[in-house]
Amino acid sequence: MRPNDTDIHTSLIFAVNFDTDATAESLQAERAKWASHLPNSAGMTHPNDPNPERRLRVGYVSSHFRHQAATYAFGGVIVHHDPDQFEVVCYSDTAAEDDLSAHLRHRADKWRRTSDLSDDQLAQLVRQDQIDILVDLVGHMKGNRLRVFAAKPAPIQITAWGEPTGTGLKAVDYLFADPVLVPASERALLAEEVADLPCFLGFWSPDALPEPGGLPANDRGYVTFGSFNRLAKTSEPVLQEWSAILRAVPGSRLILKDRLVAQQANVIRGVLAEEGISAERVTLIEQVDRAAHFAAYRDIDIALDPFPHGGGMTTLESLWMGVPVVTAPGRIISSRLAAAILTAAGLTGFIATDREHYVQLAAAKASELDALAQLRSTLRQRLANTEFGDAVRYTRAVERHYRSMWQEWCRRGQMTGAVNSQRRGAGPPR
Repeated sequence: MRPNDTDIHTSLIFAVNFDTDATAESLQAERAKWASHLPNSAGMTHPNDPNPERRLRVGYVSSHFRHQAATYAFGGVIVHHDPDQFEVVCYSDTAAEDDLSAHLRHRADKWRRTSDLSDDQLAQLVRQDQIDILVDLVGHMKGNRLRVFAAKPAPIQITAWGEPTGTGLKAVDYLFADPVLVPASERALLAEEVADLPCFLGFWSPDALPEPGGLPANDRGYVTFGSFNRLAKTSEPVLQEWSAILRAVPGSRLILKDRLVAQQANVIRGVLAEEGISAERVTLIEQVDRAAHFAAYRDIDIALDPFPHGGGMTTLESLWMGVPVVTAPGRIISSRLAAAILTAAGLTGFIATDREHYVQLAAAKASELDALAQLRSTLRQRLANTEFGDAVRYTRAVERHYRSMWQEWCRRGQMTGAVNSQRRGAGPPR
C-alpha cells in the first residue's frame, strides 16, 4: 500500500530474517530495493586530515546504549578503546538511559544525546565533529539511523554487532562479520565489504556474573534442555523439533524464558501437547533481572538454538555459563549466528548438518553426561582465553581493522590526488 515508505520497509527487512523461505539472494535484494529509495551519496567528499597514522575519531550510533543484548556485544569496544589512538564519540538515540548508559558515557570522550535530532541534523552533527569512522550498531532493527549513513557524513562507515545482516547501502563501506557468518560464496551479494573479526560478536559484561555450577542432570537424574532466546524466534516448527528431541530423550525437560512468555504460554503448551509433551516437562520463566537471568542457566544442561533466526548474544551467554548450544545453521546470515560462535569457540561438534541431524545430535549429546560435565567445568575459561571472549583483545582486533581501513582510505585519496594532478599537467606528486 505504501511501497516507498522507507520506515515500513526497514521493518520488513528485519522481519524477513525470520522467514523460513528466505534466501541470501532474496534478503540482499530486499535491502537493495530499500536503499534505492534513498538519496545517492556517491561522490561525497570529506575534509578529514588524510594522515594514515594520526589519532582517529570514531563515532558510534545507537538507540541501544542501555541494558540490551546487543550492547554487551559492542560495549567492551567502547570501554576498552585505546585513548592514544582513538577518540570515541557516542551518538545516543537511547530514549531511556540507565546505569549502563552512564557506564559507557563515562568511558566515551564525547556523548551526544541525539534522539531529538532529525536525520539531516544528525548527519550534519557528525560532519561538524569530523568523525573519521562512523559505526552503525543497530542495523535494520527498530530505532536505526540508516538514513543518516545513506548521507555519508563520515569517510568510512561500518555496520556491526546489532543486526549484522547487511544494510543494502553502498554508503556503508564495511560489515564486521566472520567467515562462518558470511561465507565467501555470499559476500558478493552484500553492498558492504566484509571485514572478518575473530567472531562477529564479542563477549563483555560490565559486572561479575554467577559461576556456572555443576551439571544439573547429575543431581536430578534427567537432562534439561532450554532456550532463553526471544519467543519471536520460537515458531511452531521450532517447538515441533524440540518436541522430537524431548521424545528422543526419555524423562528430559525443557525450560523457556522470555519477557513475553506469559502471553504465549497457552500457545506454547498447546503445540507441545499436540506433540505428546506433557505440561510437567515444560517450565516457562518470565523476564528476570540480569543476575537471575544468568543464574537460570544453572538449571540447563544443553541449550537449543531456534531457527531460522538463531541466537547471537544468547549463545554467548549460554557458553559463558558452561551450557553448550546445539544449532542447525541454514542458508541466511541470521540462521548462522550460533554456528559462527560455536566455530570460533572450537565447538563444531554441536553444529548439526540439517534439521533431522539437529534432533539426533541433541539426543546424542544428552547421553554423554560425563563429557557435558567436563565441558561445563572448563567452558568459561575456554571462552575467556579466546580473542572474542577477552574484551580487551577483541577491542584491539577491532581497532586494527579501524587503522587498516583508515590507511586504505588515505591511500585511495592519494591515488585520486595523483590522477587529478596528472590530468592538470602538474606531474606526479612528491
